[in-house]
Amino acid sequence: MSILLDVFFGRLFLYVSPLCPIVGPYFWYPSMILKIYYYVLVHTRFAKAVAQIFMVLNRMTCVLVPTFYTTIWNKLIPISVAMILLVPFGGTWYLLLTPRYFVIPSYGGFAVIYIRTVDWAAVSLFQSIYYLTALGFTVICTTITLYSLILLRVRVKSAEKSLCFTSMFISFIFLLVAATQICYIACLECRPSPYLFSAQFLAFDAFSVGSAVILVLNNSQLRDSIFSPSKNEDRVFRASTNNSFTSHVKI
Repeated sequence: MSILLDVFFGRLFLYVSPLCPIVGPYFWYPSMILKIYYYVLVHTRFAKAVAQIFMVLNRMTCVLVPTFYTTIWNKLIPISVAMILLVPFGGTWYLLLTPRYFVIPSYGGFAVIYIRTVDWAAVSLFQSIYYLTALGFTVICTTITLYSLILLRVRVKSAEKSLCFTSMFISFIFLLVAATQICYIACLECRPSPYLFSAQFLAFDAFSVGSAVILVLNNSQLRDSIFSPSKNEDRVFRASTNNSFTSHVKI
């Protein structure tokens, strides 16, 4: 959801700036569309942080208690889904109370701003809390999981390598996002900086597509099918040719 919102609204007007004079007049005044867009975008980001916590817990229990893994998660899946949907409200409740949202020109595109109903409540503050919490769970659970894998009688080095790479990549993304949000909170002079703006966009882009990147990098077959389709076509052609030849010989 967050990817779709970024592609068709946030990034679209940022990278295709000639659309701004056409679409801009529809959003110069407070609009419910802006409120829905911004709230759903922020809520999905919080939900992804909560989902990350359950993902690392799932991975850890799979290694620590493989015998009871299925039983445990058959009971926890409904609870985890409910928490992924509901826990983000703890970081977005003040956005529901916000009366007005506006768009302002920002680096060739639009940026959504809102009037705070609660002075101390800000998106940056709660995003820092959620992302740092998810980062802490990721580091702790991954360390326990990796240590348990190393202690196995038959070590699965490919799983250890994949787990290390995945945890390092995700931890870096969460740390980068949290760092940009903390800068917005703690450093007022840094807010107008184009470098902080670029770092924030880079962090959230990596946050949005990080899971897909990890999947591609860890799966050689998927990677070959995406980046080397001609090899796969040759492999399929050779396999079909061999099967046809074998069938012909049997006849």
